[in-house]
Amino acid sequence: MIDHGTKRSVATSKVRSSDKMQTASRIRNGLTLLLFYETLFKHSAYAFVSISHGNTLRAAPSALHETLTSSFVATCIPGLSKVLAKELIDLNCKQVETTGESAVCFAADTKTALKTILYARTAHKIMERLLQGNGLRDRDDLAAFIKEQVDVRDLLGDGKGGLLTLSVNVKLVNNVNCIPKDISHTHYSALCVKNALCDAVRDLRDDRPSVDLADPDVPLTVMLSGNAETNTADVSLYRQLHVGSLHRRGYRKDAAVHKAAMKESLAAGLLLHAKWDEKCHGSNDEKIVLMDPMAGSGTLLLEAAMIAADVAPGLMRIKCGLVGQSMPCMVRWKQQQPGERAVDLWKQILLEATDKAKTGLRRLEESEKIRIVGNEMHPGALNLFDQSLGQAGLRSVIETHQGNCRDWHPQVSPSTASWFVVTNPPWGERLSDDMHESWEDLRVFLRQTCPPGTEAWALSGNAEATKHLGLSRSASLPLKTGTQNLRWLQYLIRTPEQEAGESKSSSRAKES
Repeated sequence: MIDHGTKRSVATSKVRSSDKMQTASRIRNGLTLLLFYETLFKHSAYAFVSISHGNTLRAAPSALHETLTSSFVATCIPGLSKVLAKELIDLNCKQVETTGESAVCFAADTKTALKTILYARTAHKIMERLLQGNGLRDRDDLAAFIKEQVDVRDLLGDGKGGLLTLSVNVKLVNNVNCIPKDISHTHYSALCVKNALCDAVRDLRDDRPSVDLADPDVPLTVMLSGNAETNTADVSLYRQLHVGSLHRRGYRKDAAVHKAAMKESLAAGLLLHAKWDEKCHGSNDEKIVLMDPMAGSGTLLLEAAMIAADVAPGLMRIKCGLVGQSMPCMVRWKQQQPGERAVDLWKQILLEATDKAKTGLRRLEESEKIRIVGNEMHPGALNLFDQSLGQAGLRSVIETHQGNCRDWHPQVSPSTASWFVVTNPPWGERLSDDMHESWEDLRVFLRQTCPPGTEAWALSGNAEATKHLGLSRSASLPLKTGTQNLRWLQYLIRTPEQEAGESKSSSRAKES
């Protein structure tokens, strides 16, 4: 019972040409960008400082950029959708709208979409919405929908040049119990979609595309949701603009991951919510010191340094050699908008981002306005932190100290700089053995070492643990990672007199 309607192509606003097919093939072989990336990352311990601006590598003029837009969805950690939405707005995306707590819909042209891959700090996946349908009862319906509604010439190739590789991932989303049993198994449904696409290609050119799970040209995601009224499934088809998850940066690649390490995207999102970016790049010349008294493997501080230095997370992924990042999937696609070459747009974006990172790092290294300092008592965690600093090339902008935070007294005069504390202490399932003692140590640091006026943020998944601080929170952001419900808590450190005054005001308010 498929609503076939009028047969649609994957994106009717786009056109094909043999020149673009050949360009995509060259991109896939890595020939077009080989010289560009060798120049970008050669002879430099830190890749972003050594880019060559030779005329042969200059990107094509911005006139190549068309104004046609497509619809996209970006996913994130539940609770960070508003932070991600602001990022997308700042990148000039249009029609930005949050969808629940973990997704944002938006419209963008090709250049802007490519920018989201490189610059978005809180996104995990960015996908283009291709088509949707309803009334699916079994795998035959699913296969028929794919074969009839997807134009495989646009998606994978029309016979001129090589076929693009693909992967298929199926997710069950809303009303899962109402999805027909025959298509409720994600593995077999993914095989069904893959086989339908291969059959469609074979009907056209007596060939079939290859599946590449590590670095596919066209990573497809099929979302199935149940319809309780009809006992059928609705289907939506997306293609991901990149390989893997954007939460990774790559600076942990050669190091073991600390068992309590947070995702890089979560750290960035927490910092953006706390307005660290505004404190770094605002017009105010006030000096500020960001410090983490329980730095662990350093994710918060690494992300803070990248924000302060304008280092795009996508540049870090390329520098650290993550698979598929130097030539994202969107650059390889066969079908592109009239008059544009995605490879030229991508090179232009990379050159601009590299210039920003080069300038930002130099500014941060020489800055008297911003300092980033971390403390960690466990040698193993501090060693992982140091490995990540080396991999990221950020040793020159982050200071480290080893010891218990209750005994840590940063060499920062409160009369010359504002104190800004961010930290992720142990909580519950994350690190239960020393949880209470750790929060007591943090209490000593915040209440006895930090001067009045300090702004502090702490991540917690245990309400009992936060009581050890003896502080009233000023703000709270609810989040969820896996099965854990978390809170990003803000505390403003005040003098005893201020705290007493607030307590009396609160009591009078309750009485009235």
